[in-house]
Amino acid sequence: MNRFKEVLKIRVFLLTSLLFIIIGGVVLFTSDKDSIHLAVNDLHSPVFDIFFTYWTHVGDGIFTALTAIAIALYVFKKYRYSTFALGAIALLLCGAFSQFMKRVVFPNAERPLKYFGENVLYLVPDVDVHLSNSFPSGHTTAAFTFFTFASMALFRNNKGMQVLMAVFAALVGYSRMYLSQHFLEDVVTGAILGIITYLIAHWIVTCFPFKQNITA
Repeated sequence: MNRFKEVLKIRVFLLTSLLFIIIGGVVLFTSDKDSIHLAVNDLHSPVFDIFFTYWTHVGDGIFTALTAIAIALYVFKKYRYSTFALGAIALLLCGAFSQFMKRVVFPNAERPLKYFGENVLYLVPDVDVHLSNSFPSGHTTAAFTFFTFASMALFRNNKGMQVLMAVFAALVGYSRMYLSQHFLEDVVTGAILGIITYLIAHWIVTCFPFKQNITA
């Protein structure tokens, strides 16, 4: 348990994220995935189209990797190389886990466009909507992994920013539904997987003999 004592410092982020996951889980258990997605799809507007088209890229591998490097450089004097190790391991595991589940465990999971057909859904203009490998949402997994990392590196003493980090991650998840790239079940699973991935990476880095270890 001592290996996770620093994780308690971002408990506000984790509890806020858990709240979002619980809400998503309740919705999943009380409604069918068709009606959930169609309800989300019906809540479109020009402003939301623009916002979510760009915000969804926060869950891209390139964005999370470059931003994690920037964070590691920013806190380098305090945590030295341990932040680079934590960010790299977390994001690599995140990509490996989500792609394994997408392509090996659930290779036939259809995305909303293929499931419903293009005549049923509102599609945001100029967005390339995918058809397969829906479960889980890789962008959501990456977002929750990244924002857990960011909370640990930057905001372990700032509860307000931890809440904001959780909101940012949840908005990435919502963007995947808004753009009809994923169902709610894909997003909720991605959020859970993202946090678990970070915790695994955190545990691994506690085993490293860094003199200044972000996880210790």
